[in-house]
Amino acid sequence: MDTVGNDLRPNVVGFWGLVSQSLAGMAPTCDVVAFMTAGAAFALVALPLSYLWAFALMFIEVNTLYHLSKNRASAGGYYSYVSAGLGPRAALVTGFMVTFYQVLSVAGIPVYVGGVFLPGLAHHIGISLPSWFWIVAVLFFIGVPWLLGVMGIRPSIKVLATTSLTEIAFLIGASLIIMGRAHTGHPLRPFRIGTVGYKGVAMGMIFAITSFIGIGSHAPLGEETKGVQTQKGRLIGKAALVSLTLVGAALTLSAYALTVGWGETKMGSFANANAPGVTVFLHYLGPVGAIALVVLAVNSALTDSLALLTSSSRVLYAIGRDDLVNASFAQVNGRRAPAKSITVLAIIAVVAGISAGLWLGPSAAFNVMTTAVLFGLVTAHTLMNVSLMRLFRDEKKPSHAVQHFVLPLVATGLFWWVLYESVWPIALPLSWSAVIWLLVLIPTILYVLSVTRHMSEKDGRQLGIRRMPT
Repeated sequence: MDTVGNDLRPNVVGFWGLVSQSLAGMAPTCDVVAFMTAGAAFALVALPLSYLWAFALMFIEVNTLYHLSKNRASAGGYYSYVSAGLGPRAALVTGFMVTFYQVLSVAGIPVYVGGVFLPGLAHHIGISLPSWFWIVAVLFFIGVPWLLGVMGIRPSIKVLATTSLTEIAFLIGASLIIMGRAHTGHPLRPFRIGTVGYKGVAMGMIFAITSFIGIGSHAPLGEETKGVQTQKGRLIGKAALVSLTLVGAALTLSAYALTVGWGETKMGSFANANAPGVTVFLHYLGPVGAIALVVLAVNSALTDSLALLTSSSRVLYAIGRDDLVNASFAQVNGRRAPAKSITVLAIIAVVAGISAGLWLGPSAAFNVMTTAVLFGLVTAHTLMNVSLMRLFRDEKKPSHAVQHFVLPLVATGLFWWVLYESVWPIALPLSWSAVIWLLVLIPTILYVLSVTRHMSEKDGRQLGIRRMPT
């Protein structure tokens, strides 16, 4: 397989650029006003427990990313990592699943922000937004990141780096203030199973886990990372650990602050309130705190779309470079950005978001798309975990049983438990998420079987890696 098209711009992204990309992909402030509000409908007072368990699960899972990325720095990200352990078929399924769940997330967040959060906020201050406002929001929150994306990774990283750490610092500081001012007689109650049971906590974890969806969004920047080639993969793993720790701490604290700030006994009304997160911030931090939350949430939605479009477009670029989709996806523009890949994925996100919103309404559409995102994420991460176990077994490298076998197995089991709780017993509209996932997965598998049938084992283990001309 020959390298197709031009190369991405090398040596432009430093360690903190990787961290910023990952932080932006997890969109912490947007998660506070969107995912937490949706998750509270199921987890109620146990919302902080859902976030704590999701944080712990993703910390276990980042072990897999850390070990698989150490020896590979590729624009393919997960696609390339799975190639090393499981070969071309599993790798290509992984690449398409990553693209699926990241693009669907790009579609879902604007639907919620424009169709639920901003209208609720406007209603709270006596303004009525038109019913079609959310469609404009979808176009705006995808269109602006698309424009930044085609401008190349250098301006994109500058945008992300200036906002990501500000969000984290704001959320942690604000949460600590709210926790200090809220009077709760049972401070540990939000970390107990309580009346919602394990199913309620698991349902809350759907939205908590997808809050961490961008944990690996920096992996496809491997070829653009500064440093010695053999160390670039290690930087990717370290950046994942740092970004997950920061976001996990910020989101768990925020979930607890919103719960005690709203009132543990009143969480049943939280998800149905107009912009409940803003209400809590306004009550405890005043207008400045509430306005800061809204501004950072809007900015977070923009940077999230930018980070995920940047990530998924590079996966598609790497697949095109391997001649497994149309080679034009591997072309870059004058700014060394895979412009066609970004444009096509942005169009898909717009169509998916508007279609789902018209079909189910913004609120239900967000819940369904978020759960479908989790299906795609779990599929990709399951293959990642199996790849780690297989890789170290086949190559007979010294391995630690806990890191290379036990932790991947535990993470995979927990992922599928959360998915099981989300769709069984069948309850519409949430169960439509499994149908959406299957409608993408089944054609993907058929396509993969078709395009990889003549691929050699050697080529199949080297997917996503830039090849020097011979």
